[in-house]
Amino acid sequence: MQKTIWTMLAIAVISLLTVGCDNELDVAADWKEVAIVYGALNPNQTKNYVRIQRAFLDDQQGAFSFVNNQDSLYFDTLTVTVDEFVNNAYSRTFTLKKVDGNDVGIAKDTGVFYNDKNILYELEGDIKASMFATDYEYRLNIKNPITGYECTATTPSVGQAEVFSPINETGGTIYITASEGHFVIVKFQEGKHARAYRVDMDIYIEEFKLDNPSEVELKTIKWPLVSLGNTKGLNGFASAEYQISSAGFFSALQQNLEVDPTIGRRLVNFDFTFYGISDDFNTFLSVSKPSITIVQKKPEFTNIENGLGIFASRNIRKYENRNFNSVVIGALKQSEQTSDLGF
Repeated sequence: MQKTIWTMLAIAVISLLTVGCDNELDVAADWKEVAIVYGALNPNQTKNYVRIQRAFLDDQQGAFSFVNNQDSLYFDTLTVTVDEFVNNAYSRTFTLKKVDGNDVGIAKDTGVFYNDKNILYELEGDIKASMFATDYEYRLNIKNPITGYECTATTPSVGQAEVFSPINETGGTIYITASEGHFVIVKFQEGKHARAYRVDMDIYIEEFKLDNPSEVELKTIKWPLVSLGNTKGLNGFASAEYQISSAGFFSALQQNLEVDPTIGRRLVNFDFTFYGISDDFNTFLSVSKPSITIVQKKPEFTNIENGLGIFASRNIRKYENRNFNSVVIGALKQSEQTSDLGF
């Protein structure tokens, strides 16, 4: 019996060696046309943009042979439209225009990939935000009229957040002290179809030379107050409240400004920005962030049918040129983190 087993194993090994004598391994599948799509509609913008590029693979050359080739990254001809649906009923269609992002103030980062042009598809029109009794949904349609390739994606439009604190539609300021245990209260009503919120404060500061006060430079420092705080649900209109330690304000300044006895500084004003993002957008960001575990392979997420990438919605609301409460100036001089920064 044992001799029979060893005989069978020997025959199996010989068969494998005979069949596997060809050392060439085909790692490239047959060519398939695939679009990679990135777009996030914002109803508070008059123009929205969608990036559409090719996925490419070749069994003869490495990927770096293609990265500087425009034809490998972009489609020659595409028909791109977005259909609007109101409470599930078709309303209208937007036809997107092919533009160079470099010409409209959206420059592409430099790197190994082709960047002489930054091809985008521009949607010019009034995208609507979902409201209490009205749902707006947008469907992206991409078609290559030469090959017949098509891909689609759909996103609900994120509704507007109603902000109550620390600023609101009619005014408001921000009260920050150097006292231990002091908090800034961020309170708002969640927008419909929003899954998560980010809230940032852009602090504007003037720097000037003490020996030449007319030489002024404006600097912007970002203080992130809320980072992807999840909503209570997608129906909207729930109340959200975050208590943010005032210490973060002084830390942001300390980390971004250098101590320099030749420089004086003054607070100018600030902007408050609320970013509400759709469910798919939140999932995409969550799975795309760097891994901190030993397992480095990340799951892939796409909501593009017959393609790759993300087509989602966001609602960005900015409250600009808001003034600081007068107590903030005194707090900058009292705090150990900012007392030597020349305010």
